[in-house]
Amino acid sequence: MTTRVHHRFIWRVLGFWLFYSLVAVWAAQAQTSRALQAQNAACTTQWLTANLWIREATGRNDGPAVTRIILENGGVRGNEWCGFTQAEAQKRCGLPRPKGAGGSYNWFLDSKRNVLKGKVGSFDSVQVGHKIGIYSASRGRIAHITACVELARAVRKGRPARGAWCIGGNEGRGTNAGMHRTFYAATDIYAAANWNY
Repeated sequence: MTTRVHHRFIWRVLGFWLFYSLVAVWAAQAQTSRALQAQNAACTTQWLTANLWIREATGRNDGPAVTRIILENGGVRGNEWCGFTQAEAQKRCGLPRPKGAGGSYNWFLDSKRNVLKGKVGSFDSVQVGHKIGIYSASRGRIAHITACVELARAVRKGRPARGAWCIGGNEGRGTNAGMHRTFYAATDIYAAANWNY
């Protein structure tokens, strides 16, 4: 009888040891994952910031740099290029892209990556590096994608509204259209997705 009790004790100790070892490994991986996501967000933000000079030639989704971004990411000359801009940033950093990355709405189809979509989720979950989707009532869908590069959360007198500073392509009008750093109020942001892993 004593050996039986002794064996149970040993198995219990081994079980607890194994459980806590697995928890420790999981916690270390989660920490690494957060650090890696922050590193990936910094990479895409750097690429987008370095290319803020890109402008359209005539305001019709054209120009040498714009056409290169569209064609290198599977688009056709003259396509709207906000999705292709984000796809290029992801490609340069070795990160995944959705199927049909040129379509802004395709970035928000994966529910595991979405941190905000419509009334599901919270703006408080949005972080630097997340892709931001802007809804168009006339199209009845997300019609523009951009990337969050800075958050403005404070709501105080004399401070900007709660929202996000974003960099994206295909913003502006006419010959000034191109890649811009734009502020979007939290109420204008319809969706956000984490493509940093």
